[in-house]
Amino acid sequence: ASGVKILDEVLQAFNEVKTRHTSRYLLLGLVNSDREIGVLKKAPLTAPYEEFLADLKAYQDQGRGVYGVYDIEYELESKQKRNKLVFVSWGPDNLPIRQRMLIASSKNDLRRKLQGVHKEMQASELGEITEDCMIEVCRQGDLGSN
Repeated sequence: ASGVKILDEVLQAFNEVKTRHTSRYLLLGLVNSDREIGVLKKAPLTAPYEEFLADLKAYQDQGRGVYGVYDIEYELESKQKRNKLVFVSWGPDNLPIRQRMLIASSKNDLRRKLQGVHKEMQASELGEITEDCMIEVCRQGDLGSN
């Protein structure tokens, strides 16, 4: 464990997304001199997937890794709609070593606190986290989909 504290605002924001679908995604990251994990962004429900990717890239450009919780809606072959919460750990290879270590060592504690996440993805480049990739991960184990 990294000793990084998870702020109460993280659980509050997550529970709002989980129960009321108030945001398309949350970005969570290190704050307060990297001693705590807080909410960096609550994206509106209208936010397109490309905005999520752009946000990940922007944090990468700042030398920061982040976590995301994405409320994805997709369709089964039966045309039935599904929503799932996907936890994303974003730690590109070009981040400073300390940042990558903090992101990796804090991930499990954070993930355990976020009760109700359906799927988990880890990515170090944008090609690993396309919308199609996320939908494919979500469809694994769904009845009525291939």
